[in-house]
Amino acid sequence: MTCPAGTTPEAAGSAAARTAFLELLRTRAVVRRYTREPVDDTLLDALLDVMPAAPTAANKQAWGFVAVQDPYTVRCLRAFAPGMIGLPPLVVTACFDRDRAAREDSGPTDIGLLCVAMAVQNLLLAAHATGLGGCPVSSFSRTAVRRLLALPPRLEPVLLVPVGHPADPVRPSARRHRDEVIRHGTWTPPADDSTGPDR
Repeated sequence: MTCPAGTTPEAAGSAAARTAFLELLRTRAVVRRYTREPVDDTLLDALLDVMPAAPTAANKQAWGFVAVQDPYTVRCLRAFAPGMIGLPPLVVTACFDRDRAAREDSGPTDIGLLCVAMAVQNLLLAAHATGLGGCPVSSFSRTAVRRLLALPPRLEPVLLVPVGHPADPVRPSARRHRDEVIRHGTWTPPADDSTGPDR
């Protein structure tokens, strides 16, 4: 390995790893159509391991996940999920756990939903890193999913996440330019600021 002057192989490796990770974040894209190739069990274990590592309010870890690979059950889930396109080899159901919530509530709290969403983002990034793809689906029958997966009352299904090998090339969708959505310090500069354009 040839390193720039003044750097060690370890530092160069770390820089390359950082660059690769940031590129991974930028290139993740929604995948809605899948090949028939199953998700290998070893790979599945690696994907599932990253979900509980997500940030969680008060470390309550108020979530539960059901990984479904049985083709019949996957087809049944798809029948009750208009937001699911294509037939994936794997569907991960991400649930909010009321009993472990940070505060007492009759339903998912906003922060509880965010915790589940962050765990799903970990899953989607891990899938992208391993050559797979997925798509979070919120349009589905909660009652049907609850019955199909025999969920206890404490678990509220929040997202279905189909995962599989992409059937088409993965292309990130168009995004708003960073200058349109990011500001520094404040959103609107002071009225007397004439030093330059709005950042």
